[in-house]
Amino acid sequence: MKARIVRMSVSSAAALMAHVAYIKRDAALSEQDRGRLFDRNSEDAGKRDFVDAVSEDRHHFRIIVSPEDGTEMADLKPFVRDLVSQMEKDMETRLEWVGAIHHDTGRPHAHLIIRGRREDGRDLVMPREYISHGIRQCAEDLMTLELGPETALEQERKLHAEATAERLTRIDHFLDRQAGENHILELMESPSKYRTLHAARLRTLERLGLAEKLGAGRWELDAKFKTTLKSLGERGDIIKTMNRAVVGKSGRRLDVDAIFDRSDPEGRSLTGSVLKLGLTGEAHDRAYVIIDGLDGRAVYAELGSTEQLAEIRRGVIVTLSPPCVEPKPSDVTIDRIARQHGATYSASLHQADDPRASPEFIAAHVRRLEALRRQGHVERSAEANWTIPDDYLAKVRVYERTQARLRSVAMLVHSELGLAEQTQALGVTWLDETPQPSGIPIGFGREVADAQTQRRAFLAKIGIAANDGKVLTEAQRMELVRRDLAHGARILSDEIGKPYSPAPTQGHLEGIYREPMTRVSGKFAVIERSRDFTMVPWRDVLERSRGMRISGIMRGGSVSWKLGRGLGMPD
Repeated sequence: MKARIVRMSVSSAAALMAHVAYIKRDAALSEQDRGRLFDRNSEDAGKRDFVDAVSEDRHHFRIIVSPEDGTEMADLKPFVRDLVSQMEKDMETRLEWVGAIHHDTGRPHAHLIIRGRREDGRDLVMPREYISHGIRQCAEDLMTLELGPETALEQERKLHAEATAERLTRIDHFLDRQAGENHILELMESPSKYRTLHAARLRTLERLGLAEKLGAGRWELDAKFKTTLKSLGERGDIIKTMNRAVVGKSGRRLDVDAIFDRSDPEGRSLTGSVLKLGLTGEAHDRAYVIIDGLDGRAVYAELGSTEQLAEIRRGVIVTLSPPCVEPKPSDVTIDRIARQHGATYSASLHQADDPRASPEFIAAHVRRLEALRRQGHVERSAEANWTIPDDYLAKVRVYERTQARLRSVAMLVHSELGLAEQTQALGVTWLDETPQPSGIPIGFGREVADAQTQRRAFLAKIGIAANDGKVLTEAQRMELVRRDLAHGARILSDEIGKPYSPAPTQGHLEGIYREPMTRVSGKFAVIERSRDFTMVPWRDVLERSRGMRISGIMRGGSVSWKLGRGLGMPD
């Protein structure tokens, strides 16, 4: 049983909607439950109303219940409803909640979202002890009533299975407590009935390099053996997840780089198709994605924010990039000023070096140095002067590489259309702008090469002859965009009540910005004029002027917008 309290904020409503969308996804639910959540009385609870209600609360609870013997139960829903009913009795209030039963792992488990508000309108507060142990005890009691008490033979079988497991187990927690602060364990101090079991576990830890035998019955445990075992367990779970994702996909391989390295010093990116996405972590609160790479590799990457799950789906073409580990512009400035002043930097020296720098700008440089000081890379004197070492920029790279492991992977969506949809799409697609894979392509790379062949045949059929192995010419791209916009405009014309006119390539453009429109060729802004409407490449700065009159200058298909106080926005 895992529980998490989620504080609500302005951005949390979107994160909550993404989490709800994840737990009700078809791939995880049984066939009869696809696309639906359940609650106390209904098999199809209203998602939108629940999310709106929770968004007004100070917090909500996310709970995962995963019975060890859940496969022996015909349906987990009655068990979940009984569990929530017991929680209501314990907390003396009616609870509002929704849930879903997932079958996408080896063990059926339930995801619950509980409102953070009591029946009388007050905030719902669950004592820490109740979250940590009380709910679990309720669930164990209900499972015992359902399946009967666990026999001694079953308990022994499960413990013996843990003795050879390459993950953190209950036995490890016992050994850690028994070893104490010096990490030395005397096997004779183990209870006699568990001594053989502990000896077997210690031999496994020795094989993993996490324990060393000092003599007869005397062992030394690695100081970080539990942390290492936890990491091994997570990696094992990742590999299992990846193996399930590539079942039925020929030409894919899993290698030593199967997990995307966010701190890769070479900053290597990966382009491919989304093969699988989901949530991971102790409370399933971090998003992950498995990418089907162009080179035939399947790669697992942790994204961080669950909100990204709402923005992508299987088959989407993306590029993953690690966070930048190079020094920031502020680091270069700090290093330059320090080199000019005997390895010293200060706010006053910065102001003298750049009189136009604002106090806020200089304060940002000082905050950067504070972060580096906490890691021991720089020193600060009582007079607020900073000693900057000669190898400051090298130390910054080390710091950035360490921090990269804590940052989210950058994900660029190239196309929301899968390969099959792109082959006959009327517009500029990712297939059109991607060079043909080199060498003998395998896996997804082979699929891309085949799709590009089909794409060229389609383009030739509509009168756009593309050269083999080469991207489209600019004239061919413009013709595809023209056809794409004309097709989309036919739908908009009835809605707006005006005809569509292509935007000029040169000259003045003025009108009311209505809305953005996503087409195969990209995102475009719909500009309504007195007698007609047109579409031009969209920019996020336009959203501030939605419904307002704007003007700009067209130059070769790009626009320099004039917004607000006459401020020019070059495209």
